[in-house]
Amino acid sequence: MNMTTKAALAAIALTASMFAPQAQAATPVDHALVNLIDFNSDNLGNSFAGAGDFSDHFTFTTDASAYITDALLHTVKTEVTISSFGLYLASNNSLVGSSAIEVSETDSSVAQAGSGYWRFSGVNIAANTDYYVAVNGSVLSTSGTAYGGTVFITAVPEPETYAMLLGGLGIMAFLARRRKAA
Repeated sequence: MNMTTKAALAAIALTASMFAPQAQAATPVDHALVNLIDFNSDNLGNSFAGAGDFSDHFTFTTDASAYITDALLHTVKTEVTISSFGLYLASNNSLVGSSAIEVSETDSSVAQAGSGYWRFSGVNIAANTDYYVAVNGSVLSTSGTAYGGTVFITAVPEPETYAMLLGGLGIMAFLARRRKAA
């Protein structure tokens, strides 16, 4: 094969690849988590009429520093496949903490592929900052299905709270020492 033939075949292959169907990621759909503002829990989820890829963003902003104690997600594994589940900073789409792992149905601390239960926990978040919980995956069922979960959030104690705790412990130690000396 001469150089002209190779160049022609390469040009044809390149042109054909431009018109071949390309797999595209689903456009994110935004939902709001409103109860997280008051350091509660809020539900997240979505229902689908047919098969295909999805990308859901559950947005929220806290009014004070907070701590996500747990975020759980459940699917029927034969109907929905989750490819990622995590917390992201909205300003630059960066992952906050570690992404979720798929966990066992009976022991949520043990990773087990295919269980349909996903979890991340122990993430600190800053006040007045926009975040989103992203859920990406594929719907396998053509007859319709759904996934659901919950995010639990608590307030991070202020430094004054820690100071009062230490002061109280100091007073308890002083009283115990005084009682022992008497």
